[in-house]
Amino acid sequence: MKLYFSFLIILFITLFSCHLQHDKHSDISLTGKWHRFSMDNGYTEFDIDSQYVVFYNHKVGRFKLAYKIENDSFKYLNHKYAAKITFYGDSVFLSGNDNTTATLYRFTPPDMPFDSIPDEKDSLAFEKYIQGFDKRLIHELEKAGIQFFDHADQTEDTIPIYQKLLDMKNDE
Repeated sequence: MKLYFSFLIILFITLFSCHLQHDKHSDISLTGKWHRFSMDNGYTEFDIDSQYVVFYNHKVGRFKLAYKIENDSFKYLNHKYAAKITFYGDSVFLSGNDNTTATLYRFTPPDMPFDSIPDEKDSLAFEKYIQGFDKRLIHELEKAGIQFFDHADQTEDTIPIYQKLLDMKNDE
């Protein structure tokens, strides 16, 4: 009876440890559409597939970079940036090798704001994307406590930088 009981315990431990190892090394996927906001970098949207990260923000425009995921780290292939990935359900925390951190929030399917970030900047699809981007940008700025108002009575120095960027873009 002791032998039978010992065998069951060993079998249970073996199966449980195999299950834990499988979960620990399961595939990490960042594919999908994400966004983030920080006071330093502004609002950025990410369109990630299995090979590339395409991102857009008003500061740097549209970029497409190849990446890979190794263990629990995210790495660009042609850039020195790498980050440890921590998943929190609908968000991902990235702790970069350059002492930066970022939290990406996943757009959920019912609220999917765009199909992809268009390649051609002089296209109708890109113009439509930018219109939606601007609305989402303003929403994130308002959530951060930045108010948009009529600044006819303000000087150039007192207008918030994000409002200046939107005004410059709308004047084009």
